[in-house]
Amino acid sequence: MTKQNRLQTARIVTIAALLLLCSSLSAAEPAPSRDQQLEFFELHIRPVLIEKCADCHTGGADAESPLALQSRGDLLKGGDFGPAIVPGNPQASLLFQSIQRTHKELKMPPDAEERLNAETLGHFKRWIEWGAPWPEEQTKARPTTDTKSAEKLTTSHWCFLPRKDVTPPTIENADWSNTAIDRFIYARLQTEQLTPVPLADRRTLIRRATYDLTGLPPTPQEITDFLNDPAADETAFASVVDRLLASPAYGERWGRHWLDVARYADTQGDVGDFPIPGAYLYRNWVIDSLNADLPYDQFLTAQLAGDILSQQESDPARARQLKIATGFIALSRRFGNTRFEDQHLTIDDTIDTIGRGLMGVTLKCARCHDHKFDPMLATDYYGLYGIFESTLYPSMGASNQPSPTQLVSAENTPGSQQKINDYWKLLSHYQHQIRNHFRPWLKPTLKEYKQVAAKIEQAKQAGKPFDKLEARRQKLLNTKQGKFRELMLHGLPWLKKEKARLVKQPPVEMLYAVIDGKPHHSRLHRRGDPENQGDVVPRQFISVISESKPDLDKQHSGRLELARWLTDPEHPLTARVIVNRLWYHHFGQGLVKTVDNFGVLGEAPSHPELLDYLASQLIAHQWSLKALHRQIMLTHVYRLDSRDQPENSRRDPDNVYLWKHTRRRLDAESIRDAMLFVSGELDREQGGPHPFIPWHKKGYSLNGPFHEVFETNKRSVYLMTQRLYKHPFLGRFNGPETNETSGSRHSSHLPTQALYLLNAPFVPRQAAALAQRIEQTYSTSAEQVELAWQLAYGRSPTESEQADTLEFLKTYQAQLAAEQTQDSATEVPSAWTGLAKVLLTSNEFFFID
Repeated sequence: MTKQNRLQTARIVTIAALLLLCSSLSAAEPAPSRDQQLEFFELHIRPVLIEKCADCHTGGADAESPLALQSRGDLLKGGDFGPAIVPGNPQASLLFQSIQRTHKELKMPPDAEERLNAETLGHFKRWIEWGAPWPEEQTKARPTTDTKSAEKLTTSHWCFLPRKDVTPPTIENADWSNTAIDRFIYARLQTEQLTPVPLADRRTLIRRATYDLTGLPPTPQEITDFLNDPAADETAFASVVDRLLASPAYGERWGRHWLDVARYADTQGDVGDFPIPGAYLYRNWVIDSLNADLPYDQFLTAQLAGDILSQQESDPARARQLKIATGFIALSRRFGNTRFEDQHLTIDDTIDTIGRGLMGVTLKCARCHDHKFDPMLATDYYGLYGIFESTLYPSMGASNQPSPTQLVSAENTPGSQQKINDYWKLLSHYQHQIRNHFRPWLKPTLKEYKQVAAKIEQAKQAGKPFDKLEARRQKLLNTKQGKFRELMLHGLPWLKKEKARLVKQPPVEMLYAVIDGKPHHSRLHRRGDPENQGDVVPRQFISVISESKPDLDKQHSGRLELARWLTDPEHPLTARVIVNRLWYHHFGQGLVKTVDNFGVLGEAPSHPELLDYLASQLIAHQWSLKALHRQIMLTHVYRLDSRDQPENSRRDPDNVYLWKHTRRRLDAESIRDAMLFVSGELDREQGGPHPFIPWHKKGYSLNGPFHEVFETNKRSVYLMTQRLYKHPFLGRFNGPETNETSGSRHSSHLPTQALYLLNAPFVPRQAAALAQRIEQTYSTSAEQVELAWQLAYGRSPTESEQADTLEFLKTYQAQLAAEQTQDSATEVPSAWTGLAKVLLTSNEFFFID
């Protein structure tokens, strides 16, 4: 058997496993629901039409163009050139051709400098492919105005109404009566005439719970201990849950879920995607806080206003951690070539994250106009905007300004922040001179300065007056407001040396965090355009929820008051949203299916009373997330089997009412982490900083953006995460969305994923490590097969699996031995390596029941 044939055999074996992985799955991603498409329109399409197109395409008699953009019907009717859109076909749509600027005559916007970026073009392409969905103007969805106040809105939509005091229903079924959650679920199952399936066995249950709480598989010993626990099932499982919640892996798993909401990344997202060396501190703060079960209200407050709280903190270490927590705001996405040139977009990202991430509402839909569906006004948006415009965001630099600025002092000592500000100002001053010393427009000034300085020196030596020369020298030093003073006085080598000295000697530790700037109110941006400002809008919260205007501290931005408003036990949204997020990750779908949108365009709750009950329970238990996990997992419904029931599937195909546990594929991080864990290669230490090139040694731009992948065997939550580029493994398996808040992950099943597993070096490395682990632990093939199945699947092999595997190993090893005889110089891998690859890419490894 030649080397080529051997490789071909190994590939065939792996391909067979990968085909099994994809065999029962669709090869295409499911189209978003109608509600999701409409939300996409409101977030990504309507604002562009208003900001870029509305002035000329009003539909009025005096409009510059006969094409109107007020409705989908207007687009279908079109203008002089015919219909503007062909639903389902972007390339045939005049609208798309014009914004792509590929049409011979139509190029929009007319000014080439205002052309739409690639991301926006992609949004329009996707929207037209979906058929150009456009919300109908529904009167029932529009907010109504209270006669007492033009700013006070009322609504009947459930999510904005106070929670109800709910009493769990009484049911006549002993198995479903032990917990309040089960009584809610079973009562609804009876109403829907659905019969729940039996409970899962212990082996299935510990694998499910371990992945849910830690993102890792259980060890063979943990499974054996649970299977052999003589206690009743409920008691034994409660011990498992408590053990998992106490594991450091819990914070890593659920920290990753929160980082999705916080749209965490280690880079800024601007055109150069500048790295943020200190971002990891926020990531680790999240993980540590969840492991410590920091109450959720305190968890949110620290992220929104930790810097303000730190001023009253006497413990320096705790004050530092509170400042680090504001990375939640500091990590808002940056845009453009210059620091803060598109700050309104960064603030918009902050508001969107607070809206969808914390409150489950699409606040950014009110940026250009009053919200079309939810009871929120543009003044609500700009009331929040003023809070964050009064906040100083840090920057690690930009294409045109590569030095950092507005980093935050880790200390509370007087003057420490001013030292940092002066430090970066001086470094930026030096950097500007170094970057521009060769400019043609500067060379005459530098030349003249040298000449004048030389003449002054000559005059001094000759004892002659040089007043006029000195006046000229001072004038030259003040060229461009003195921006090149040191270059003239000391020369380029001195500047570089002084900059290098300063870089190595920062005055204090600096954090990528936020602090308050000068508190002020913002002006409304007409149609979302910061260049077209309207009236001043006082800093405030969402009027449909707030009974009165907040009395904000004039010394601060208002972020602390915002945090306290959000975490008020009477707030109708905050507790509901986080409860729904936990439910989503435990059951595969939320009680509200649209986890980031509780508004009119979102789904209604499947179990509204249960949602309110759990929200109240969270608050009653001092906002403890671990207590909420226990409540959810120690239920009959969580322990149901995932087997199918044809009649139930016909009546409730999406398992909305939870008559079974939904079988799910592992998410991207768990796939990678499980492979490392089973192979014995996983590094369990907490991740630290990434090996970025220091800011002063490397700059980035549109034509040369940052792009790196840092190899590590640490857990996936510690991988360096870029905004503009996806990680080669996580990106292919529906990993985190880094450009906007996202509380859910879709799970696509594509041939490219199978091809990646076949060809990428990561899987063969783990397969080889797993093979070595198995062969070094046991000497007999039967024992080795047993260990392999226990590590990969958490169970023993069946008799047929044992026999088939032993036969495969025997045959494959004989072929490898024959090849070794023919070519003694060829390194022959173990047959176990080929089999290990099959185990690591099998359906049973990738899915949890």
